[in-house]
Formats: sequence, C-alpha cells, structure tokens
Amino acid sequence: MRGCSFIALLLAPWFSLSAQDPDAVRASARATIKTLTSPVFHGRGYVANGDGMAADWIAQQYTRFGLKPVKSDYFQPFQFNINSFPDSIKVSIDGQRLVPGIDFIVDPASGKAKGRYTLVHLTPEDLFDPARRAMTMGVLSGQAACLHFPATTNPDTLKLYADIERELMHYCPVVRPALGKLTWGAAQEALPFPLVEVASKALTDSSAAIDLEVQNKMITRHDARNVVGSVKGRGKKWIIIGAHYDHLGMMGPDALFPGANDNASGVAMMLSLAEWFGKHKPKYNLLFVAFAGEEPGLLGSEWCAVDRPVDPAKVKLMLNLDILGTGDEGITVVNATAQQAAFDQLVKINGEKQLLPQVKARGPACNSDHCPYVKRGVPALFVYTMGGITAYHDVLDKDETLPLTEFPDLHTLLKEFVSTLK
Repeated sequence: MRGCSFIALLLAPWFSLSAQDPDAVRASARATIKTLTSPVFHGRGYVANGDGMAADWIAQQYTRFGLKPVKSDYFQPFQFNINSFPDSIKVSIDGQRLVPGIDFIVDPASGKAKGRYTLVHLTPEDLFDPARRAMTMGVLSGQAACLHFPATTNPDTLKLYADIERELMHYCPVVRPALGKLTWGAAQEALPFPLVEVASKALTDSSAAIDLEVQNKMITRHDARNVVGSVKGRGKKWIIIGAHYDHLGMMGPDALFPGANDNASGVAMMLSLAEWFGKHKPKYNLLFVAFAGEEPGLLGSEWCAVDRPVDPAKVKLMLNLDILGTGDEGITVVNATAQQAAFDQLVKINGEKQLLPQVKARGPACNSDHCPYVKRGVPALFVYTMGGITAYHDVLDKDETLPLTEFPDLHTLLKEFVSTLK
C-alpha cells in the first residue's frame, strides 16, 4: 500500500494557485483528477484497498497545503459492510462473450454463479399474477430467469421491478436487458445469486443459454476513513467544505470505474480551495472533509456528523461539492430554498463577476453528503455542475473526457462566497 501511495504522490499537482490564473487552476484540477482516476487507485473502491490509498494521497495534499489535523492525525476511521468483485467476471450468451462494463454489468448486490444456465424468458404476466408467479418460481431451479419488462420511468413501477428482481436473486441467476445506459453502484449486502444487466444486442427474446462466472467477496467491517483537515480563521464559527473521494472501484480486473466527474472533480475543487485558504487567512475557521463511503449510502458524512470533529452549533454552513467537472449550463444549488440568504449571496457574486451561465436553485434533496448535516439542523448547500458530458457511474467517466468547462470560474465563485459569507 505504501509503495502505491508513493507512486501516486509522484503524480501530485504542483501548480501554484497563488496568482489565481484560470489556466493554473484548471491545470491543478486536471492533475488531481488524473491522479485520482489512475489505475493506481483501482477506482477508489473496495478492491485492492483503492479507497485507502486515495485517503493517504489526500492526506499528503493536506500536509503540503499546511492544513492542521483536528485530532491526532487527519483520519476519522469508521467501518461498514460492502460487497465487492475482485475476480474476473465472465458472461457469454449463446456462445458470444460479452465485455464487462461495456456490454454488461452485474448488480452490486450480486452473489455467485458458475456454469451454463438455460434462459427462462419471463414477462410481467408471469410474475404479477400470484398463481402464475408460484408456478414460475417452481421451474427456475438450475436455470436463469431472463426478464422482459417494458421500459418505464415511473418510480413505482421501477420499484416493483427491483423488488421482483431481488426476490428472484434468492432462487437463481437473473438476466435482463438494460433499461437505458449501464449504471453501476455499490451495495452493503450480497444476495445468493447474481443479476446481469445486458446492454449488448446479444440478449434477445430468443436467447437460449447464458454462461456465467461471477464471484463476489462480501467484506464485513471494511475499514474506511474520512480525511479531515482545518484552517484557522479570524472568528469562532466554522464552514465545513466537503467532497466524497470514494467511487465504485472495479467489477473484476477488466472493468474499472474511474469516477472522474463523480467525484474526483469535487475533491479537486475542495483541494484547490484548501490550497488557497492555506495561504490566505479566511474569515471563518474552515474544516475540509474528504468523505469515504458516499456511494454505499452517505456513510462517511453520516459518521462525520455523528462523531463531530467540530461543535455543530458553531457551524455557519456545510458546503458539499459533488460532480463539478462540467458547467456548460451553470450550477445547481441543492437546499437553496432552505438557505435563501446564502444562495442569494452566490447569485450576487456570480452576477457581479459574470462567472457562470446560471446559478439555479433547487429545494431540499437527500442526494449527497450534505444530507446528514441537514437532518441535524446544520445549514448546508450542495453544489453540482450542469451540462456537458453525461458519463456517470460507468466506465466512461474518465479524466480525458471531462471538460472542466467552468472549473476556474466556479473556483472563483466559491472562493469569494466562502470569504464573504455573512
């Protein structure tokens, strides 16, 4: 682990941001994102200690910027269960080999399966009617269920589909066509059998058999760490600036999920701000937190809100940075309607300096690491960029395709906002 951390350190950005040159800001961010998305970190997930090595690298940057630990070191450890896929995953349909991450993904809660399975093609009628459902379940042993459900965006229908899939995963492998692009995730549990989502045209309503080699590894009490550093300001109040550094990792050695936009871009912004305020004393005390465990369910931010490195009563604002790699259409600010004064200040600065195309307000939503703070009454905003590429939770979320269109202007906006927050 230490050797890989040393290799990553050699890739660290050494661009000075003291002059606030937009090209230097973008170059520094690009170097950070390139480092965090490199194969050295294994997708910052749960294969080969990817998230642990990323935490070490971020702590090295805190040291370089002069941030101080709140306790004995920069790390805030905690544990959680996580399902992982360290070994090769192989899928063939009627003899045609599929490419992991491109042609298919396995559900993050997948269990094991190895061998050839006859495909039993099922429609909603086979599973929604109780009598037909019981009959269907009785013939699935030793075979694989191939689901053919109509495409929908209705959340209730999608939940019904998911419930059926999870039930079937207790009986046999499950296969289905992708309902849109392949989008992976993380799970804290493992069901007995896998679910394979197929984007390839190899899967049709007449496909006869599937060959599977799926091996998962359920990790109990995985050791994770938030990375916490501080900058002393002129007052007693605190602003927390957070960004999650974890991503999805690897689905076997052949499918790497780099996580450039989600969320190496947010970490790059957080580190850019940490470097600036490490050299320019801020109005408020600043707590910089790189969160672990966001993808399995906001686990790092939840632990940070519980473990409380600073008194929450003294927190002026929690600013969450997630998905900041584009900006062609500006930014959205989640929880803006609940923090109207802070949002209005962002809009004012943006208008005066003519930075971003738009600063859009959105109401409360529990969709990122601000949520555990909001639930506890701590004022919080979540900022993300809009427009540009659409790669998300897939193998295409890469450094080389992330445009960083408005990164320097957003950096200026956030720097001014933190400096002048009332």
